[in-house]
Amino acid sequence: MTKTPWGDSEELRARKLTPGHRLPAAEVARSQRERLLAAVVATVAEQGYERTSVADIVEASGVSRTAFYRHFSNKEECFVAAVDGTLEIAMAAIGEAYRTEGGWDARLVRAFETYVNEIMAQPAAAQICLIDTFAAGPAAIERVNRGGAQFERMLRQSFAQSPLHAGLPPLVVRGIVGGVRNVVATRLRVGQADTLGELAPGLGAWTLTYRAPSTPIRRPRVQPAAPGAARPDANDQMARIFAALDSVVREKGYLATTLDDVADRSAISFSTYYNYFSTKEEAFLAAYDQGIAQAYAASAPPFQRAPDWPHGVRAALEGLLTYLAREPDWAYSAVVEVLAVGAPGIARRDAAIEKFTRMLEPGFEEAPDLAPVAREAIGGAIFETLYNRIRERDSRKLLDLLPTVTFLALAPFIGADAAVAVANERAPRRVAHSRAS
Repeated sequence: MTKTPWGDSEELRARKLTPGHRLPAAEVARSQRERLLAAVVATVAEQGYERTSVADIVEASGVSRTAFYRHFSNKEECFVAAVDGTLEIAMAAIGEAYRTEGGWDARLVRAFETYVNEIMAQPAAAQICLIDTFAAGPAAIERVNRGGAQFERMLRQSFAQSPLHAGLPPLVVRGIVGGVRNVVATRLRVGQADTLGELAPGLGAWTLTYRAPSTPIRRPRVQPAAPGAARPDANDQMARIFAALDSVVREKGYLATTLDDVADRSAISFSTYYNYFSTKEEAFLAAYDQGIAQAYAASAPPFQRAPDWPHGVRAALEGLLTYLAREPDWAYSAVVEVLAVGAPGIARRDAAIEKFTRMLEPGFEEAPDLAPVAREAIGGAIFETLYNRIRERDSRKLLDLLPTVTFLALAPFIGADAAVAVANERAPRRVAHSRAS
């Protein structure tokens, strides 16, 4: 049984209206619509968006196919309606908690607790919003982004009333929201939504470690990085597949990309393709893994060569940003479109974030009272910052974000002023990294 905002999944068919009873048309329509919304939440949460069909939704809801199409044109429209309804219910509860009496910090804590409680009460609905949405297309993603923007405005309004937090840059506040969302989505993906209540205090404390520095985070003026990938070796068939896949996915998106597209772009036959991979997903994840290995190779040596830990974090982030800026096709696939793969892609993304954020471990010696979940949240905050820039197809200017992501990484450990001092340092001459090297 799956709990949804419109009823438990196993009870939907029992709620089917008895034929022959003359009920008002509006009541019939409301009953059918609610059961369809509940059914799409339950089926997508269990099977994933791509594997869910209209037939699955109709079967779970007890609503006829004809009635389904009276309410919705297709599966996507039904899914988006469920996302809209879920967010409306959750944001109403969070907003009510935030508008209660008290200081900014007490109201923010109540709103945060309500957010966590809503997710714990409705994990399936939260999952479709924070995980499955990315496989459903732009309309669904936009709905979730609006919900995130509401929470971001709430956080900015609260910080504006605090002498310690007023003036935090919008990019930092957006990153904080992304960090919280990353922790929540990870727990949902692995079926551990019930642990969020235990993590909430540490996550809330991490949020409040971001104080406004006395010196602003500067916006560096750097030349946009030129793409650095060389043409793949004509004899390296796998490299040609990867290059073609990254290129097509950046143009069309993962969901719209077909094996025909990849074969045509790479000039490789289907039989050759199937010598390496069985499916598009398998090839995409292999390309992702290779790119992550090379991105890590661009980050680890600068981290190890740095004179101290804070500068090592900055150097590693610079290596990562340089690599992403020089590989715009792969960067778009790896940061944006990997989410459209669904649970397998998000699991790969989470593993990559975990690998890169190991460099933050020494920071807990500086701030031993910081909850361990902070490392995961910082990784999500940095990912969110990169995601928003790359989604705008502006990856060549990623190095503009170096001071911001450095601040996000360091401030919880060494404080705002020490973090901004490292973040604002002029970067040494960069060394180019290429996937083809």
